Amino acid sequence: MTNLFDRLSISKKLATVFTLLLFMMGVGGGVGLYNAAQIAKVTKRLYADSFRRGEILSSIENEFLSARHAMFLHIIITDNASKSYLKGSIEEHRSKIEKGLEEYAQMGVVKGQEELFTELLTDLNRYWTTHAEVELLADVGRRDKALSIIRMEGNKAFTETVNALRRLIKAEKYAAYAAYKESDFFADVIIAVTVIFTVLAIIIVGGLWLMLTRALVTPILEIEESAKKIGRGNLKERVPVATADEIGNLAREFNKMAQGLEEYYATLEKNVSARTEELRLANEELYAKKHELEAANKGLLDANRMKSQFLANVSHELRTPLNSIIGFSELLQEQAFGALNERQLQYVEYVHGSGGHLLQLINNILDLSKIEAGRMEMQVEEFSVMEVLGEVLGSIRPLAHKRNITINSKSVPASPKLRADKAKFKQIMLNILSNAIKFNVEGGRLGVDWEIAELPVGMEMVRYITFKISDTGIGIRPEDHDKLFMEFSQLDSSLTREYGGTGLGLALTKRLVELHKGSIWFTSGEDKGSVFYIRLPQGTDAIDMPVFAPIRPSAARAAVDEALLVLIASESPDINHLLKIYLSGGPYECVFAADGVELLKTAREKKPFVILMGIAIPKKDGWEALRELKSDAQTSAIPVVIVSSTDNRQFGFDSGAADYLEKPVNREQLIGCLERIRVRLKTRQGTLKVLMASDEAYALDAAADYLENNGFLVFTTSIDSEAFTLVWNIVPDVIVLRVLSIAGDTLEYIKNMSRLSREMKTPIIIFTADEEAVRDVGSFGNSVRLVLSDHIPVDETLLAEIKLVESM
Repeated sequence: MTNLFDRLSISKKLATVFTLLLFMMGVGGGVGLYNAAQIAKVTKRLYADSFRRGEILSSIENEFLSARHAMFLHIIITDNASKSYLKGSIEEHRSKIEKGLEEYAQMGVVKGQEELFTELLTDLNRYWTTHAEVELLADVGRRDKALSIIRMEGNKAFTETVNALRRLIKAEKYAAYAAYKESDFFADVIIAVTVIFTVLAIIIVGGLWLMLTRALVTPILEIEESAKKIGRGNLKERVPVATADEIGNLAREFNKMAQGLEEYYATLEKNVSARTEELRLANEELYAKKHELEAANKGLLDANRMKSQFLANVSHELRTPLNSIIGFSELLQEQAFGALNERQLQYVEYVHGSGGHLLQLINNILDLSKIEAGRMEMQVEEFSVMEVLGEVLGSIRPLAHKRNITINSKSVPASPKLRADKAKFKQIMLNILSNAIKFNVEGGRLGVDWEIAELPVGMEMVRYITFKISDTGIGIRPEDHDKLFMEFSQLDSSLTREYGGTGLGLALTKRLVELHKGSIWFTSGEDKGSVFYIRLPQGTDAIDMPVFAPIRPSAARAAVDEALLVLIASESPDINHLLKIYLSGGPYECVFAADGVELLKTAREKKPFVILMGIAIPKKDGWEALRELKSDAQTSAIPVVIVSSTDNRQFGFDSGAADYLEKPVNREQLIGCLERIRVRLKTRQGTLKVLMASDEAYALDAAADYLENNGFLVFTTSIDSEAFTLVWNIVPDVIVLRVLSIAGDTLEYIKNMSRLSREMKTPIIIFTADEEAVRDVGSFGNSVRLVLSDHIPVDETLLAEIKLVESM
């Protein structure tokens, strides 16, 4: 049987199983229908036969009793009408009894009760005979005789008839009980058959399930297990073929595949062995090449290190003579050693311009080298965008005025802040704005705008500030767009001859922007101007709010006008001499030290106001000398300014330097540095008070911070009546005003302030973009100095202006 089932196809196996299941369902349904029919039959017998027959006999008994009672009344009552009614009633009861007996006979006398039924009919006929005799006697008036008969023969016939009827009713009840017991038996039989059939069905279904599992599931699991073994590398594994159905065919095909895989693997193994030998030879060759590349890479790293060292050395060697070239050419331009004729001045300008160009080229090359080497340091801080842009625009406005270029810059009452390297940000903006002026047309326009937006970066939103610098210049040809940010790349040799440049400015700008994790791009067309976009992460959502209230005091003013001793120790006598010339004409007296040992000795003996010191000085270098100066109680308080061609600013400050000047140093840088130190010295002796006011009070923040950091007591306010109150209350040493234009109410305000300043003997510095007012400065009096600038500078220029008006 099992072998026969295994030889069947899957479809025939499933058909066999479902046929058996359908057969079982049919048998179960037939048995259920048969049982239902039997139950219906027994129920019919219980109601239609036993119950109905009992009801008929009970009805006959009731009618018989009613007829006897009516007969008694018929004998007793003498009223003819009543007698007639009772006679009719008796006949009606008799008729119903006869009909009931007839219906009972038609239903069939229960087997075994025929004798009782016959006895009932005999007794009933005898009673009706006696009844007829009594009725006749009563009708002829012989009531006594009738009563006597009915009490004697009639009563006996009645009793026998009733007893026979009740025996028959009792027999019917026994028959009904027998039918009930029969239905109970059928119920037990149905339960037993159902249980037997259910158990049998479960056994059959279980057997079918086992057969189906063995025929279908087991071979599939065997194929799966064999596939796993083959997957693990046992290519000799085969699937046992136990059936002749589709799964058996699948197993045979699977075994063929395994055989093919085994043969293919054997062939592949031979090929791999051959290729392995080839790879071994190739690896040996690659290993040799690797050593060659490592040696070449080491050479490249050494060359890169040597390049960096070379650039550092060249920087030092070039910056030192450049310091002399630029410094002495500046002195010659200023005709510090006597008047020069026109040609001599022209040649000196050539020398100074070439020196400046060379210095810019060296600085750009060094910056690019630092970025490539990953040594560019970032001094990240939070600063006001409007203030820094104002400083940059202030530095390029003279160039724009020369070419009659109009600058339009966005201005808001509350400047956003940017978290970045402030110096490098200024360098980025200066490079872009300088190019926008250089390549603009005469009488053109330059626009500076910015906006803040949040942009998606990965799964986060990052706040960016995007600067837009547009110009109406010569534009950039489409074919030159890709070359714009390449090092030493000039778009056109004719442009180089006309405008100059090294091709490094925009390349360096792009690198500086990328250092800030920003981006730079542009749109341009030939003769259509250019628009440059610089997008930087803002790093903060702070803004500079306008400040009107006075701010805290911080430093002091001195009353010393005696000569201040400056000790100079540089690597070159030329530099020493140049620095001394720079300081001539001021309150400074210079002495020199030839080396580090002499510097330490002179510092201890003469206690100079400040020490200007190089790094590469003989005997003891600058760093060693600085450490000894700061560790000696006699010299630790002397400010030391390092003058060097190398960029070690942070290390210098960490070592105790008061300031760090990178060569080449010009006169303004040197004097501004010493003035800052001088102000700090004066702090210990008094307080210099500065009142600052502006028509846009937020524009004072950076300048106020700068003056505070340099030892001034600063008060800020807006241009209104409060400023006059402050002048009377604090009596400032200097008043600094910043207004965009001088006309109308502003003009009247400044005139009133100048009159008050003359009474208080307080000089006024006014920074304004109003050129006409600057030309007419004499109308404001001698105590007022007007400076053409739309912002207050935040550098030595501001200190120089304050120093200038102090002497007025």
